[in-house]
Amino acid sequence: MVCYKTLNKQAYCGDVFTCVCVCNSLVLVYNTFFFFLMTRFKMSITDLLSPSAIAAALRDCQAPDSFSHKKFFQLSGMSKKSSSQIKDIFRLLDNDQSGFIEEDELKYFLQRFECGARVLTTSETKTFLAAADHDGDGKIGVEEFQEMVLS
Repeated sequence: MVCYKTLNKQAYCGDVFTCVCVCNSLVLVYNTFFFFLMTRFKMSITDLLSPSAIAAALRDCQAPDSFSHKKFFQLSGMSKKSSSQIKDIFRLLDNDQSGFIEEDELKYFLQRFECGARVLTTSETKTFLAAADHDGDGKIGVEEFQEMVLS
């Protein structure tokens, strides 16, 4: 996965089928289904969470192995959101729009909030996954994500 940043534009490219471009707070996601939804409704993470809360949450976990999902959810304001809003956040975080956040996507979790954020360490990624993956399938579904955020 690649994170590009130039002037007022940012692009997050997870694979050849998905590219998220952020330009002046407008998010465009290029893939078949999600492209339509995102360009039509122009939803970005900052439509759901305040930029200052996101910045505070990211500042708190800048050092490697300092990420705590519970603290991140609290500081970002995610834990105070409705079930519907959490599902919307999940859809923004699910880079390949598979309906699941897999381990490979999870390590780039912080970069979904800010392009220049660090990658989660292997230990952080595995801890994060274990906290949500209640059915043991190795990925986080929307219901598991929602339960983890609200717990």
